Amino acid sequence: MDLSNSTKATQLTTLQRLLLAGMLALYFFYLNRNTLSVHFALDDLSNLRYYYVFKGSWIQLIQSQFALWRGDYRPMGGLFYMPIFHFAGLNPAPYQAVLLVLMLGAVYLVQRVAASLGAGDAAAYLAALIACYHAGLANLYYNAAFIYDVLCGFFYLAAFLYYLRIRNRGFLLNTGQTIVFLLLFLCALNSKEMAVTLPVMMVVYELIYHPVAVRDFAKVRVWIGGPGRAIVAAGLLDAVDVYGKVAAPDALIHAGGYSPVFNLSRVYDFQKNLLQDLCMAWHWVPGWTVILAIWAALALLAWVWPGRPVLRLLFWFLVFVPLPIEFLPSKREACFCLLMVGAGIFVSVVLVDLARLAARIVSHLAALPPLQEKAIAAAIVLGAVFFWAQTQFHYQADIARIQMPQLGWESWDLIQQLPAFERPRPGSHVAFLQAPLSGTDTWGLALLWIHDKSVDVHVWTQGVLSPDQLAHTDHIYTFENRKLMQLK
Repeated sequence: MDLSNSTKATQLTTLQRLLLAGMLALYFFYLNRNTLSVHFALDDLSNLRYYYVFKGSWIQLIQSQFALWRGDYRPMGGLFYMPIFHFAGLNPAPYQAVLLVLMLGAVYLVQRVAASLGAGDAAAYLAALIACYHAGLANLYYNAAFIYDVLCGFFYLAAFLYYLRIRNRGFLLNTGQTIVFLLLFLCALNSKEMAVTLPVMMVVYELIYHPVAVRDFAKVRVWIGGPGRAIVAAGLLDAVDVYGKVAAPDALIHAGGYSPVFNLSRVYDFQKNLLQDLCMAWHWVPGWTVILAIWAALALLAWVWPGRPVLRLLFWFLVFVPLPIEFLPSKREACFCLLMVGAGIFVSVVLVDLARLAARIVSHLAALPPLQEKAIAAAIVLGAVFFWAQTQFHYQADIARIQMPQLGWESWDLIQQLPAFERPRPGSHVAFLQAPLSGTDTWGLALLWIHDKSVDVHVWTQGVLSPDQLAHTDHIYTFENRKLMQLK
């Protein structure tokens, strides 16, 4: 029984699409309505400090978007932070607003990618509903420090969708289209490391949707010069990017938390964390038996489910996409952004097809007319939607009450005090005798507040100043009970 035939018979009208899009937007903004009041996380200040201090000029920032071999740290993040910082300074609301716009755009891309892969309208909109808010990845929606995951997901899906829409019409990418695709892919690579898997998924798509006899070298050679041209170009970009991440002087692989360890323990931790977050079952500790059983079930559905090549592609999506982070420690929540998309489309396709199958069986047994069969399938799907939405409302209320107000508590009260003080004049020397934030966070916050690189900022954690040095310091501040005071 080919369930994909029923998807072709139930295409939505333009009015229905507009209504569904409007409902998704309302649902999205309702669940994310509290995010504009969230404070900066310390990671936000670290990110801002990095781009401001080390990539402060626009020329440097633009150059880093194209110099993949240098291994610059996620340069697309600079194009998020620095323009907003220029106009909004240390006001977190605009950063959160842009984050929400990108997330809403990603929801649209999820729906279009799912539809382009043949998931069907109902499954595509269900997948978009899941992407609107997933409590297992809650910090993706309210913590701007995870902008890299948002940007990577947005441009990854945009590049893939651009490619799919051309190939689904039976065309090859021409030179101009290839350049557009590569620019979108470049933006994804400059956002986060998981983007390197896109050329692999393009190969998987071609093998499933436009198969070629891989054992025939002549046909493979023709394929490389035809459908494979864009993939080869993307692979070359990939190779340069991987070189920069691994072999450049400041390669990311040498940074703390980014050195992979290739063993089964890392794989197990990753799979356990992934299942807990995607299933929103944080007290559940699945063992290897459960993990392998779930993967076996996914494989069975992907290859046995009739008329659904999208499931086979999504199975490989869930296998390949996490590889850049699967062997790194402590990856959770927002890091699973792309995997949430793949799993969401997979589950949506299976759910809609099961609803149609159940409705067909009931209709056959009760000799019901086709209209009632559709009503039964719709009722099953709407019941699942209601259950999902209720679950998200419940978790979001707790997250908004507990987690979101705690974000950035270390720095927000200090940021609120800064406007009461006059900014130091250019070329002056500034000293902070106490540093309420750990490491270089106080120094970085002071740099961002002063917003003038000609000002020399010293924090006591960098060493104690002598009386003579203090005498030549223009502005001296200290903290007592988390209150900023100016001594000079």
